[in-house]
Amino acid sequence: MAYTPRLNSNGMANNFHWYSNDNPYYATGYGMPNCTCYAWGRFWEIGDPLNTGVHKPNPRELPGYYDGGAWWNRVDRTVYQTGSTPKLGAVICFSDNNGGSGHVAIVEQINNDGTIVTSNSAYGGTYFYTQTLSSSNNYAWSHYTCQGFIYNPYGDSPTPPTPSTSDKSKFPWAIYLRRYRQRYKR
Repeated sequence: MAYTPRLNSNGMANNFHWYSNDNPYYATGYGMPNCTCYAWGRFWEIGDPLNTGVHKPNPRELPGYYDGGAWWNRVDRTVYQTGSTPKLGAVICFSDNNGGSGHVAIVEQINNDGTIVTSNSAYGGTYFYTQTLSSSNNYAWSHYTCQGFIYNPYGDSPTPPTPSTSDKSKFPWAIYLRRYRQRYKR
């Protein structure tokens, strides 16, 4: 299944990824609009494209902290890979140059010109918005500096590869067929 970018808020209202006690921000009263509630819910939604509740992030691994700027330093790097290159579905983490709370958003598109489109929400402000950021200034905007990206393991491919795309020699049935063909070859 190909990555489906979220470029509007369609389907978000009352969606359990954002509006249930399974989202640690909603459960503690810091629901939407809020960048952390949004990013946590969207990260989960990417790994759960059929809305069945699978692949929910563990708040101890993908930080359940209210300051988006704290996510970068608190993410469990034994569970989630991080880096400085944007990838689809990744959380982009920002620190606030003015000493306030940081920000988190989700990478939805990576354009040929090096820009990225992020989906966002803002505490006490905008419910949903997209933003285009440039690689020429390391994705910084306003008074925010990009700290890096937390990669979503389901971002590039939300469903695991099928056996047809894997090395067939590692499957027992493939070995059986190979032996069968060798034995009964004419």
